[in-house]
Amino acid sequence: MKGKIPTYGICNLLDDTSSLQDIIVYDMNAFLQSGQELIFPHRHSFYQVMYIVSGKGKHIIDFETFPVEAGTLYCLAPGQVHTWLFDGPIKGYLVNFNESFFSSFLLNSHYLSDFTFFSGKSTYAVYHLPPDIISIVTPLFKSLLIEQQQKHLHKYDVMRITLLQLCLNISRKFCEAFTTAANSNNYNILRSFEKLIEQQYLHLKLPKEYASLLFITANHLNAVCKQAVEKSAGEMIRDRVILEAKRCLVNSNESISEIAYKLNFEDNSYFTRFFKRHTGITPEEFRKNAQVNK
Repeated sequence: MKGKIPTYGICNLLDDTSSLQDIIVYDMNAFLQSGQELIFPHRHSFYQVMYIVSGKGKHIIDFETFPVEAGTLYCLAPGQVHTWLFDGPIKGYLVNFNESFFSSFLLNSHYLSDFTFFSGKSTYAVYHLPPDIISIVTPLFKSLLIEQQQKHLHKYDVMRITLLQLCLNISRKFCEAFTTAANSNNYNILRSFEKLIEQQYLHLKLPKEYASLLFITANHLNAVCKQAVEKSAGEMIRDRVILEAKRCLVNSNESISEIAYKLNFEDNSYFTRFFKRHTGITPEEFRKNAQVNK
């Protein structure tokens, strides 16, 4: 299939491809005017945080469209497909970093996965920052950009601490907003469920199977999901399967039958019925539409 969506690593964005650099910070306006030869849509092998200070347009993340507007933060995990379409000048910051930027610094090598906005779910990837948090994070983005341009001792450790401060402040505000609708125990159950889905969606299809791993009943799990994200546990599992199907359809040369087998469906016809029931179109139609819209 022509037009396969590319995956970029940080080394692809550096003038010196032999560099071992694990973080790059950009002024958005300068980045867009630099003529970076990126193919859209694309995905990354690294984490990305984009903060919009001013400007308009749209940002498409894993086939969902979000508006671009002032005070919006976009957090992408490795593997997420995205493209942006800006309408006029854009001001803001773009931070790209590898997981190793933190894993070499923190005892918990998978620390980033505990941040909800880096879960790989587009629902959590976009956050409209309230004024009180904007006043906190804007100076942190500025500090990252300034520190990158210096040649000081411990430069990257300072950047690690600053980026960690940024993530912690966003996470704290996100959790505050979430717990207005769900208590902290339910929040922990939901996050654990989402992590299990990410690990097991190819093999476990039923809510009761996940509930068993969480040591709760299927009814309790369903109630938590309904309260927190207004979806049933079954819908959350199906959404992850559908997302992976979409990624496979646009990112690989695999046949529909091969994708069905990869996603652990009994046969091609069952996969096609499942996909159409939840998207409104067949896998073949989705693949064709994705090619036309590139």
